[in-house]
Amino acid sequence: MYDVLLKDGLLIDPYQGIQEKMDVAISGGKVAALEPHISASEGRRLVDASGQIVTPGLIDLHAHVCHGITYLSVDPEASCLLRGSTTVVDAGTIGELLFEGFRRFIINASRPRIYAFLNVGSLGLIYYFRKQEWAKLIPEPSMTPLFVNLEDAARVIEANRDTIVGIKWHSTYGLDPALRLARELADRTGSILMCENHHQPNVLKQMKPGDVVTHIFHGLHTQGLLDEDGKVRPEFHEAIKRGIVLDVGHGVASFSWEVAEKAMEQGIKPDTISTDLHIRNVNGPVFDLPTTLSKFLLLGLTLEEVIRAATAKPAEVLGKAGIIGTLKPGAEGDAVVLRLEEGHFSFMDTKGVQRIGKTRLVPTVTVRGGEVIPLR
Repeated sequence: MYDVLLKDGLLIDPYQGIQEKMDVAISGGKVAALEPHISASEGRRLVDASGQIVTPGLIDLHAHVCHGITYLSVDPEASCLLRGSTTVVDAGTIGELLFEGFRRFIINASRPRIYAFLNVGSLGLIYYFRKQEWAKLIPEPSMTPLFVNLEDAARVIEANRDTIVGIKWHSTYGLDPALRLARELADRTGSILMCENHHQPNVLKQMKPGDVVTHIFHGLHTQGLLDEDGKVRPEFHEAIKRGIVLDVGHGVASFSWEVAEKAMEQGIKPDTISTDLHIRNVNGPVFDLPTTLSKFLLLGLTLEEVIRAATAKPAEVLGKAGIIGTLKPGAEGDAVVLRLEEGHFSFMDTKGVQRIGKTRLVPTVTVRGGEVIPLR
């Protein structure tokens, strides 16, 4: 007898190369069986997924969920788990000074699985959206005061290897010495580095295979993916060959239809699709990860491609391939049931430009470690 049985759904599991009707059984918090037909009587808890899509639990590689500790963060339960993201990665909200509190009160106490990129700055982003207050303390309130302690940061990372997956460089700190120190910390601790897509191509020069460049489709200025003529910078083609991961990181100012369309016309697709969820975009234009995935269906990616970019690929980036981001037997028992709705749906980029899509993904049930969480 299985604890949970997801029955009669279209399973899309890019890690296994599966896109067909399959039943998924979960026991003891792990995937126990995957078969074309499992009798309904074999499940203590039955989830009817007929007419819907079943995928591994979604992984949001870039969000801000240090809820209650920093102003910009969202509640990982309401904004992530209840919207299909069973795993969420906090992208540098916290530096080493506050990480213990983040772990104790948020990571350990939350139902969604939470990993973190540790901010190279000891203070992290506690200043974010509070620049008027900082103006009273520092001469340039648009810049974060940079306090870095590599020794203490390295100790925090070593003590939290199960949770801290990498280092985050935030563009607000500027290039030097912040990026150099972030690179040094990543190398010293054997961690990957996540960098924002600004000051290009200088940032790419500091990145190594497995590192992540986020906000890939922002349209803020010319020092990003595209040059002044709208062409993809050659350094990005080079970076892809070197194994640099291209992440969406939608955010409140980091996703432009125009940039994404031009880039994709030139063969550039995102490796991972993430939200950069925080207090200023959770009520639009981001909303959640399924909405962000739906925008890339509109842009022409296939259903398999968008699911891969939110399951198998981010799991690989985190060094968790085969553990999360898949429903193969033995993997974590995380799944989401999605309804693919058809109609006319309005989607906005961060410049306020509207596009009308004909499909959207809507989560109806989340399963986290075998716990069934109805969403509708």
